[in-house]
Amino acid sequence: MRFLSVLLATLVAAKLHNRILMVLVLTISTFVTAAADCSSNFCESVLKDGFLTLRYKLNEPDDTITMEVTYEGDAWVGLAFSDASESMAGSIAVMASSEVSPQKYQLIAPTFPVESAFELMSPEEQTLVDASCDLIDGQTVLKFTTQLLADETPFAISLGENHLLWAYGRSPTIGYHSNRSPFTLNLAKAIDDSDVETLGTVIPTASPADGEMKVGDDICITGYIMDSYCIDLGHFLDNDDTVTLREPEEHSFHCLLDVPVCYNSGFNVLGEKDAQTGLHCLGYRIDDTEAVLAAGRAAGSNVQSDTHYTCDTCSGGASDAVAGYRATVKGTVKEMGDGTKSVTGQPLLSNIQMLDASVVCESPAPQTVCLSMDDVEQAAAQVPVSEPEPVEETEPVEETEEPEPEPCSLDFCVELSVSYLLAYTVNGDGTITMELTYDGNGWVGIGFSENGMMVGSDAVIGSTDVGIPQKYRLTALSVDTDTAIQLMSPEEQTLTDATVEFKDGQTVMKFTKIMKEPNQIEISMGNNIMLGAYGARPTIGLHVRKMGFAINLSSGASEEKAIPFMSAWLAHGIIAFIAWGVLVPTAVQSAIMRSLFKGPSWFKLHQNINVTAMALTVVVFAIGVAVTSKEGAIHFENSHERMGLAMFIIATLQVLDGAKRPHAPGSGEEKTLSRKAWEIGHRLGGVTLLACGFWQMDSGIKLYAIKFNGAGSSQENSVILGYWVWIGFVVAMLVIGGVYFKLLRSEMKSVDQNDDGSKEEQVGRTARISGEVDEEADA
Repeated sequence: MRFLSVLLATLVAAKLHNRILMVLVLTISTFVTAAADCSSNFCESVLKDGFLTLRYKLNEPDDTITMEVTYEGDAWVGLAFSDASESMAGSIAVMASSEVSPQKYQLIAPTFPVESAFELMSPEEQTLVDASCDLIDGQTVLKFTTQLLADETPFAISLGENHLLWAYGRSPTIGYHSNRSPFTLNLAKAIDDSDVETLGTVIPTASPADGEMKVGDDICITGYIMDSYCIDLGHFLDNDDTVTLREPEEHSFHCLLDVPVCYNSGFNVLGEKDAQTGLHCLGYRIDDTEAVLAAGRAAGSNVQSDTHYTCDTCSGGASDAVAGYRATVKGTVKEMGDGTKSVTGQPLLSNIQMLDASVVCESPAPQTVCLSMDDVEQAAAQVPVSEPEPVEETEPVEETEEPEPEPCSLDFCVELSVSYLLAYTVNGDGTITMELTYDGNGWVGIGFSENGMMVGSDAVIGSTDVGIPQKYRLTALSVDTDTAIQLMSPEEQTLTDATVEFKDGQTVMKFTKIMKEPNQIEISMGNNIMLGAYGARPTIGLHVRKMGFAINLSSGASEEKAIPFMSAWLAHGIIAFIAWGVLVPTAVQSAIMRSLFKGPSWFKLHQNINVTAMALTVVVFAIGVAVTSKEGAIHFENSHERMGLAMFIIATLQVLDGAKRPHAPGSGEEKTLSRKAWEIGHRLGGVTLLACGFWQMDSGIKLYAIKFNGAGSSQENSVILGYWVWIGFVVAMLVIGGVYFKLLRSEMKSVDQNDDGSKEEQVGRTARISGEVDEEADA
């Protein structure tokens, strides 16, 4: 038997012709034992206990190998063929699911988005035979046959040692893996007298720990406490510029102990730093999450820091640490791990004691696996988040009232307004689940922006009228819904678990969205700018209120963000009020009450005020056009904008008409027909402009309130009330002035009729009192 083993090893080392070698291997295996023959029966190896199994069979006649991968669940699965580096990049993979047929892919890099991580190979390279992937009795079964030892194929599968990688996801849609690991498959392992169970052997690439460690050993180790999520992520959730295993001293207590996606993933105590790589070794898994939370929260500071996020659940003071939780951990080896170069491959400790880091261990713990930067970069970007343990039921109490439900159904909640709540959870597969609750029956939406502006942003909008929430592009500031929003294409409608319902007086929209998608605004783990909005009715239309806010998804910290150009629109409104609420009425009043002025002074006042008002109108018009352009909105689309354009044109003509007016009659002269026509037209134009200005300013106040979160508010109502009180006062003064002037003029005419002066003198005196003398001549 030992002779056969030596002969087989010699033949492999000599690299004989492929077919001769294969025949010899199969012949030798037949002499060894029938059970070890992987040419007539499938050999089986467990890749991930309870999750993933590999079966394979060597096909002698055509030099092929048939492989079968079985996953316990409905998800995509993959098997990749690599070189000795066991690197993902450059490997060739077969991936499939119950929804996607098996095909060969070139793995490019472990990167976001997932579409950039791999590339479908050309049709000429799709050489799989009898390839299928089916969901059978709750198991995903991938099966295919490929060429063995064929140089023209990308698969470097030999009868010696082969380096492979396995992976599986969380759903049938091929995307980020929820777990993966490299392994070695030896198809020509030397067989001695005691090893006759199988010809093929799966060999883990990493040993759980050095030394003679075994289950039941007591371990004591001092090191940094780290959650599994941030280890597999490769960087801290709240600081993506810091490599987790390189600088664990920068890991905030907030990220470690406050964030459910982190502490629900489990804790580890890291080993010492590897001098060659500069990375801390993986260390040991800790079986008691509650013990870590209790000790860590007692050790951490809850005082605001200038360098790290504040730990809200910690109880320590200002002198306690805000980052880099280091402790001495004592425990008993419960299990050795699955042997992979990952967190799950490390020993698991139970019977945990969490001690201060100053406590010195009597003997050092055996060193565990140390990773390289390539290992870190190739690690899974996300890990599945473990569900919190169920709360034990307590003895019933004599309370008849049911406890109030938790206001926040997910990990973080942000109150966007008194009637609008956002809750969200960052999932472990590159997605985010969001829930928006509005106190009323209306449409709801959330937008994702690069600059806080509506136009150019992406949004998810839903209502009970429309049905399921959908993704839109916000294209314009318009009251016309078809113009303002554009439904994304069917290929871009990637929301999952999307629902919207009206229940107990609230509209609740919930969905799960991929955080980084092609040609869409990315949602990052750091700071994001978002827009919230809702309408008063289920029919999607003009929002009752919208708000901009900045939010950090890793910490839940948020702050209201000023909507762009708020100050510009405020200036637009204030200048318009000065021009049309103050100056123009004053100019009209000076003309009405011109009998109170001496000579042509009333005219100069009237002229100068109107010129100033016109100059301000030009400024108002320019601000409106410029800001509308920057917002990307359609010009002159609503009634306010169209009225503004009409007023600008009429006011310009009114000023030009005043400059080209027919002269007023001189002393003893009567008005010409053209002068009479001009006065009628000029006065009608002035009154029309003034009335339009009053309406325009009221419309502007309401639009400003809608645009900047004040619609229906007490502030809006107060401003509108104050505005109309002022306008009422202005109109009253104009009416009183007009009546006074008319009465005064009638009285002067009566005096003139009783006066002995000549007719010419009477006309001149009346004209002077009326102010209707030739202004240019008197000036």
